[in-house]
Amino acid sequence: MRKQTQTLIGLMLSSFVVNLGFGAILPFLSLYARLFFYEWDWGFVRIGVVTQIGLLTSAMMISRAFLAPFYGKLSDKAGRKPIMVVGFAMYAILTFGFGLATAFWSLFTVRFLQGVASALVWPVAESTVVDISEENTRGRNLGWFILSMTLGWSIGPFLGSGLLSLSRLMVNSEVAAFQVTFFLMGALTSLSFVIFNLLVVDPKTGTAKMSLKEIWIAIKEVIKSSATIRLNIPGFLKPSFWRERTGSLRAIFVMAFSNGFGFSMIFPVLALFLNEYYYLSEEYIGIVFGIAGIAGVIFSPIGGYLSDKTNKKVIVIVTAVLSGSLLFFLGFKMASFTLLSLFIVRQMVQQTNMPAFRALQADLVEAEKRGLEFGNVQMFHNIGAIFGPLLGGIMYDLFAPHTWKFGNVEVFGIQVIMIVTAILAFISAIIIGFFVKKKDIVTKIHLPLE
Repeated sequence: MRKQTQTLIGLMLSSFVVNLGFGAILPFLSLYARLFFYEWDWGFVRIGVVTQIGLLTSAMMISRAFLAPFYGKLSDKAGRKPIMVVGFAMYAILTFGFGLATAFWSLFTVRFLQGVASALVWPVAESTVVDISEENTRGRNLGWFILSMTLGWSIGPFLGSGLLSLSRLMVNSEVAAFQVTFFLMGALTSLSFVIFNLLVVDPKTGTAKMSLKEIWIAIKEVIKSSATIRLNIPGFLKPSFWRERTGSLRAIFVMAFSNGFGFSMIFPVLALFLNEYYYLSEEYIGIVFGIAGIAGVIFSPIGGYLSDKTNKKVIVIVTAVLSGSLLFFLGFKMASFTLLSLFIVRQMVQQTNMPAFRALQADLVEAEKRGLEFGNVQMFHNIGAIFGPLLGGIMYDLFAPHTWKFGNVEVFGIQVIMIVTAILAFISAIIIGFFVKKKDIVTKIHLPLE
């Protein structure tokens, strides 16, 4: 039991530090657009700056989507920790890369490689949390793990804003301040690698700390295995992929796609929207994201606890419908305080949904296939996150300049994006309601860390 607790704490701490870096990037989206991007005009086609921001988001999701099942399956065979340690090492290096990349294509490359690191870490980490959890604590442990991710995302914007302000005092130019900020974050993200290596226990060896030789062997194994990847028709496009899975698991895939699509469609443009229409600076945008995230943080363990004590399926459906309903109103012109309040409540609902959704998917997957199927869930989430920012960027460029009036109510053009996302949330909730069946629940539990 001590090793299980130590592993959970190690995963939470390392996840928290990595997600600090992810969250810290959010206030910089408008800065990216102002400093490094310009509109591409090729005569017959024009690609706006916001669409390029969407492409950056998609770059990470392209590699993450198609590699997550592969590395998840590899972790079922080679072990969880050796796969994740390579991913955490990549995260540390790539954070410095953000400071060195000051053009679209160099940023695109860094984001693409970050997707590889993400595929190595997150589906495998979630599988590990389920592996070490008993059935009656599965949702709770997932809730605490998700809390560590969300807390990092939430504090990250504060950190990014603070480091940017500090960097502006240290150097004279905006570009240099941007670079110094990411160098400082790179040093911080390196801690995640150290924490993970020292605390997370490898079930195969029963020990935590991996030597440099063992880490190098893990890196070579990942590179060797990655070299065997071939460009084939993706498995999910083959009828056999769907025949081999239950209707319940198919419904989980649909909701994962919807969640990825909706999240990535909104967040890349929301910072720009707040900057352009509410006239908030990068620092204040970081504060807005941070306040909303922190307010929602406490609901991750609550959602996990509720999923252990009540009906996971009902929680997932209700929170999905509520989340979509709240999104619908974000495009209406309102006071800044009202907008922040709405954003906070939506974060609370979403954080309640996340552990319940993951616990529900864990109930539907056998232990020996957990890495693979969690990787598949991540794949569908990330496929949605490939198309979401692309469509969101295009729609923002098309509709953001417009506003409409309905009586005394003024609606921004971004409302079109909110409507699309809300509809997807409703559809996925309906599919979960109809197709997730109790007969597909798997009760066999595997506890490798006794």
